[in-house]
This record gives sequence, structure tokens and C-alpha cells, in this order.
Amino acid sequence: MSHLFLSLWNYLKGYVIVEVSGYTLEKFMNLAIRHQNTFWNIKRKDGKIYLSTTIEGFKRLKPYAKKARCRMRIVEKRGLPFLTFRYRKRIMFSVGVFLFIGCIYLLSSFVWLVEVQGCERLNETEVIETLEESGYKAGRLKARLNLREAEQKLINTYPDIIWTGIKFEGTKLVVEISESVPKPTIHTENAPCHLVAKNDGLITYIATDKGMPGVKKGDTVKKGDILVSGSMQLGDEGGSLYLTHAKATVKAKTGYALEASMPLETVQKVYTNRVSTKCDLRLFDLRIPFLRSHTKEQYDDYDEVITVKQFKLTDQFPLPFYYEKEQKVEYTPYKQPIDEESAKEKLYGTLYDALLKKLGDEAQVIYHEVVYSKDDNKLVAKLQAIVEEDISEALYLTPQEMMPQSRSEERRVGKECRSRWSPYH
Repeated sequence: MSHLFLSLWNYLKGYVIVEVSGYTLEKFMNLAIRHQNTFWNIKRKDGKIYLSTTIEGFKRLKPYAKKARCRMRIVEKRGLPFLTFRYRKRIMFSVGVFLFIGCIYLLSSFVWLVEVQGCERLNETEVIETLEESGYKAGRLKARLNLREAEQKLINTYPDIIWTGIKFEGTKLVVEISESVPKPTIHTENAPCHLVAKNDGLITYIATDKGMPGVKKGDTVKKGDILVSGSMQLGDEGGSLYLTHAKATVKAKTGYALEASMPLETVQKVYTNRVSTKCDLRLFDLRIPFLRSHTKEQYDDYDEVITVKQFKLTDQFPLPFYYEKEQKVEYTPYKQPIDEESAKEKLYGTLYDALLKKLGDEAQVIYHEVVYSKDDNKLVAKLQAIVEEDISEALYLTPQEMMPQSRSEERRVGKECRSRWSPYH
């Protein structure tokens, strides 16, 4: 931002591009730097030095060039004073230049774009809407915006934000966000837990390392039933409670049902040469139409393409003007039938891949069947599969569950598991 205003200041004051030639250019540069002369954009080309300096700076450099036996000459004059002198007879042009500079200065005092950076889990649109509700939006005067207050607003609104920094970059309001890293739930290998069923199934194998088994081979279980208990009571009721990290391998036959469909025909688009174009210049909600295509026909089938671009002087200096282009491209639809056998192969592959994604690496598909049917020019495929897999997952005990309980309750859970009828028999 400072570089932008420095360039604008030099342009307003006027500056010259100077060519320095001679055999002792290094001596000239050392003298100029030693006496703290102002110049910039130093380039060396063909044994000569080219630099930019102000009109006063050019006058101060002359004695050092003479002392170093170098020659100086102005190769180009730039800036508003020279431009005004060149067009001194064109008053309206000069007035227009001053008005243009004034407009640029006025526009630079406002925010015309809000940009959010660093969002991973948070939605950028929601963050921008939160800022807009508090008045931090495009069209607001930068001097009236309290950036520290906006930062605190975001931190109070979103607990996942641990740090935010808001700054101006030209006419942009840049919001930088750092989100907190979710803390994983850490359980040690010795933390007390049950093993529960993650799916309905028929127990085919159980091998217990730690804990008290609540089921046996041939039992049917429902999702959430305790397979191996990690809490055991020693002695009679009211005895001490023994807690352990239940470990076991519990395999069961489980059932899966998946469904997918696809149309038996596709629509191909053949584009014509007819295109309807509409272009607008937009200032906030004000639209200024400036280009319309000549065709007035209404298209039955068309694709709509909308392009919106914001005018910018630089990347840090967006303007409140937008160019919006809307195109309607006509096409003729053609229905293309799909081979039924090919559709069946695609559906089968889709369903079987989806089944494998649901299963673990050690799961085994024992039986599967795909049934096809037609419904309103669609091919519907239903997959039914029986899989043998490990259905156990850890359920860690809460502090309340670690309190002494009667042994009869655990026995009741086991009886319930063994008494259920299995649909897989």
C-alpha cells in the first residue's frame, strides 16, 4: 500500500529518467549515495546507467556527475506537471485528469471487496455474512471500521477460531483465520471398555482374550448389544468390581442390501450456432445494459453461461464496478438408448464396489445376488449380500458405569442376546 501511494506521489510531483555515461560510473554512484541523493529504478545497459529521480534530485546530481567526469542527460519526463504542460491548452483534459485522480483517491477510502483466507472447516460465505451483519462489508468507509472489534466478533461467534487477523490491502478487507485442531479422543490400551456389536448378525466365531463373553457361536445379536463385557463383579452381589479392557475376535454373518438405478437412455446435446448474449455493467444493485444480441427468439433447450468480473486497478485495488455477461446457447436434444446388458454391468460394478467400501479388509463375502427390474424407463438393481466380518467395536466405560453393579444385570444382557431369533437361519 505504501509503495502505491509513493508511486502516486512521485507521479503528482513529476520525475525524470536520466542517462549517465562515462568511464567512472562507479565513482558517480558512490558520490550520489554518500550524499544521500534520492533516486530509484537503477538499471545498467550498454555501459550506461539509467535511473529515475525528481526534478530537484536531477539538479543535485549534476555536481557529482561533473566531479566524476560523467555526462548526464534526461531521456524521458514523466508525471502530472509535464503532462499538464504538454496539454496546457486542453483545459478540459487537465480537469478530467484531476477529477480522475480525485475519484481514485475517493474510491481508495472505501472497502470494495471482503476476502477470507485460511478456512478449512468453516464456511467462507458464513464468515462473510457474519461480518456483513456487523457492518463490515463492501461500500463502507475504511476509517469507520474497527478491525480489532471485528476480530473479537469472529472469535466470539466461532469457537473453532483460535486466531484471526483483519487488515486492509488497498480496497480489500482481508480476513485471515486460523482454526483450532480438533483434539482426538485418546484411549489407552488399558482403559476399561466393552465390546459391542456394530451390526446385526449371527455369531460364527468368538475368541476372547480379556473380558467376560456375553454371547457364543450361534447366537443372534442386534447392533449395540454387548458381546464381551469389560466389567466383572468378584464374588456375590455387592462384591468388588473388576474392570478391564475387553479384547476378543467376534465374527458374525451380517446382511447388506444396496440399491442403484440408471436410465436406459441418455440425452445428447447438439449445439446450434444460435447464441443469445446480454451484457451489463453493474454498480452494486444498479444495472446498466450496454450490449444485447439482435435475436429475440426464445430457445426451448439451451445452456446458460454467466460470467461476472470485477474491475480492478491492481490486485489490491478492486473497484465497485462489475462486468456481467449472460449467454444462452441453444442445443437440440437427441435421445440415445443404452444397451441393457451394458447398464447391468455398470450397476453391478457400482453396487459391488459400494459393498466393498463398507466392509473391512478382513471381511469375506459369502453370498451375494443382484436382482434387476425396470421402473419408468429406468433399470433398478438391488444387491443382497451375506458377509462374514468382525462386528466388535470398543465402547469405553463412563465413570457412572464403573460403579458396582449386580452380576444379574450382565447375565440378563447375555440371555437377551441368545434368545433372539435370527433371520439368517
